[in-house]
Amino acid sequence: MNQFIKKNFSKIISLFLIMQPILDLLTGIGIHSFNNNLTIGIIFRIIFLLFICLSLIFIYKKKKVLYIYSIFLIYSILYIIGVHNYGGIFYELQGLFKMLYFEIILISLYFIKDELKIDKKDLLIVLSSYLLLIFIPTIFGIGYKSYEITKAGKLGFFNSANEIGGIISILTPILLVYIINLKKHFYIIPLTIIYFIVILTMGTKTPLIALLMTIFMGLIYLWIKLFKNKLYKYIVLSLLVLIVAITSLIIIIPKTNFYKNIETHLNFLKVDDVRDIFNDEELIDHFIFSQRLTFLSYKKEIYSNSKVYNKLFGIGYYHNDEVDKYIEMDYFDIYYNHGVIGFILSITIILYFIYKIFIYKQKLIFERYMLYTSLLLILILSFFTGHIILAPSVSLISISIIILLLKGNEIY
Repeated sequence: MNQFIKKNFSKIISLFLIMQPILDLLTGIGIHSFNNNLTIGIIFRIIFLLFICLSLIFIYKKKKVLYIYSIFLIYSILYIIGVHNYGGIFYELQGLFKMLYFEIILISLYFIKDELKIDKKDLLIVLSSYLLLIFIPTIFGIGYKSYEITKAGKLGFFNSANEIGGIISILTPILLVYIINLKKHFYIIPLTIIYFIVILTMGTKTPLIALLMTIFMGLIYLWIKLFKNKLYKYIVLSLLVLIVAITSLIIIIPKTNFYKNIETHLNFLKVDDVRDIFNDEELIDHFIFSQRLTFLSYKKEIYSNSKVYNKLFGIGYYHNDEVDKYIEMDYFDIYYNHGVIGFILSITIILYFIYKIFIYKQKLIFERYMLYTSLLLILILSFFTGHIILAPSVSLISISIIILLLKGNEIY
């Protein structure tokens, strides 16, 4: 059995990665149809986490990882001791699991990265699956709405527009890699059409912002290459194409759910001129940050009034007999919910792997450049929109991108 697992470990990781859309689909159905918080997605991801940890200890004999696991175990015990009096222990354990999932899986896979083969095609399959599982229900007029009230948007049978939007966003640079190599991958044309339909009908702004950032980063790479080779006419041509693309978006966007949601939001806020938003802090919070600054202020107040122990190990997720809403800014959620110690553990791991990625000295081919773009999106979206590091379905995809970058030039 041990030899079988070791021989097929990369295939198991790839299979579980590809399963993410199905797990999220079942999670969405479980929550909406059965009001079940202990979803099949959580159960499978707990099993996967245990499988990874046990494989490293007993199959790969990575004894050093035990020290790291011990640190997380000690922190977890101290965290539970601090929050158990608040009640809602299920929600506290769920929040703890979401926080640890990213760190533990990333560290574990890093220990055996040289024996892993993560294929960028798997990431394209994951993106394609999410897009199709939103597109097909949308054309048949079935599925759930992206937002429960007021705003427009279709999400297939998934539960969280923010999480699915995050996944599509960080995988957008991978799609661009295949679009650039269109001659080898003709099937990308219909997939790209579906991609545009989905991000414009979901109603959430994150994928559209990610697309613009990806195009901008891609153009920087292209212009540097053209400038070095003194191909100035192609720079002019690319600018003309960009102008046509922007003009097309200006024409198309007003007909989309994304634009309808902007109008709805402005009408709700009773704003006649968009420029007025930037003169009012409350309007900035409501329109730009979707009230994340309000939730941040609420969490900050609870944190400030908490005991020193909770400031160190976290105030948790459950207060006044109800579950707190996430701030949806991952770094702040980690800081307040898991305290100074939890935040230090988390941010140290993130900074360490960023450092490891950038100390590699290799030729910056376009594929790797786009992986850097995905990493940039992961870091930015974690700060502004959340649901990246603290969402297991999104974090596993983020981990796969990081592992690909850590493997140097071996971009499969």
